[in-house]
Amino acid sequence: MTPSTHNPKGSRCRFVASPCSPLAVSPPVCPPPSATLIERYTQVAPEVEIIAYQYGYHGLLTGNYIVIDDEGRKNAGILRDFGGSPIGNSRVKLTNAKNLVERGLVKEGVNPLEFAAEQLRKDGVDVLHTIGGDDTNTTAADLAAYLHENDYELTVVGLPKTIDNDVVPIRQSLGAWTAADEGAGFAFNVIGEHRSNPRMLIVHECMGRNCGYLTAETARRYHDLLQTKQWAPPSA
Repeated sequence: MTPSTHNPKGSRCRFVASPCSPLAVSPPVCPPPSATLIERYTQVAPEVEIIAYQYGYHGLLTGNYIVIDDEGRKNAGILRDFGGSPIGNSRVKLTNAKNLVERGLVKEGVNPLEFAAEQLRKDGVDVLHTIGGDDTNTTAADLAAYLHENDYELTVVGLPKTIDNDVVPIRQSLGAWTAADEGAGFAFNVIGEHRSNPRMLIVHECMGRNCGYLTAETARRYHDLLQTKQWAPPSA
């Protein structure tokens, strides 16, 4: 991977990571989908330049991106051994101008959508891949609509990926099943220590917006896990 370089000629696709990526919660949870995207682009359209804005929309607003070079394309599969979010993630919403001004990402009176659109024009981006949950993809849709209104056509491809599994109408978002499995394993290990203290209280908190699915699925998989274990007989 190489630092930012501008190549206005030819097609260019861009990745932006989720503001609330499940892979950032626990690195081994799930392989990054960006690895598969890089590999597939290399197979079917090797002439397309791939750039990845670092830290989601934060990187877009600051022009902070990396170019996936030949070495990066060749070894993209290694990312599956680590999980995590290799290009980072952020809590940036392009529609929240006040917050962006407070964080120094745009100046007072600047329309963040217009600012981001101009950055995309400058970087020559033709295809935008958003990886994340509802906020990530709705923000991308707002950005695409703005660009369309201003005669700059941008193809937006949203990849629903969140442990909360709350992206309507997607039935199953990437990361949710794996997070539930990891949560069940975590519960099994921690609850196994419940007799280490006679007055122990264990609280297992499942994080995320609208995380009712994750909580319920984690509990179900924990009980399923118990059924696979052989238990010592109780003492007389």
